[in-house]
Amino acid sequence: MAKAAYTKLTDEQALLQRTAEGSREAFEKLYAHYYAGLYRFIAFIIDSHEDTEEIIQDIFLKVWVKKETLVGIRSFEDYLFRMARNRVFDITRQSKSRLKLSRQLVQSTPEATDSTYNTLIFREYHNIAQEAIHLLPPRKREIFLMNARDDMTAQEIADQLGTTRGAIKKQLFEAIHFIKEHLRKKTGWPLFLFF
Repeated sequence: MAKAAYTKLTDEQALLQRTAEGSREAFEKLYAHYYAGLYRFIAFIIDSHEDTEEIIQDIFLKVWVKKETLVGIRSFEDYLFRMARNRVFDITRQSKSRLKLSRQLVQSTPEATDSTYNTLIFREYHNIAQEAIHLLPPRKREIFLMNARDDMTAQEIADQLGTTRGAIKKQLFEAIHFIKEHLRKKTGWPLFLFF
């Protein structure tokens, strides 16, 4: 699992400084520079385009949230790949635990109760998801529901609310991330178990 070799960014420290100060342009340059190598590094183990994309988005979301700390980082490349490695190991470990639990449930649950069991699990999952949605800030909750419940695209929501598609996509990403984290903390179940 070797990381890709990069052409060193000559202005990387300046980009990190500007990102720490809130520059989205600098952040996007860092993202564009490291995206392909991170993708290859993660996809080599995960073997799923969707999961690889999600991990990269999670990593860069964390980078942005903690952007003020970037000025103290000596090697941004090492920092990113350490985050990626840790996330991949976490997912691999969780997958093994879920597989073991699934096997135990299949062996111990009578077939006659499968439907009832699944209904109860789904109901609990649904209730926790609803709880997460209600914890969202009002504007973010409105945007999420317009997309999830009313099946509106980001552009349609932007048009209706008088804002940009990019702003809506950012709000949706943050809402979904919050809901997924809430579900994971409360249940340990990932979204893909039920969708």
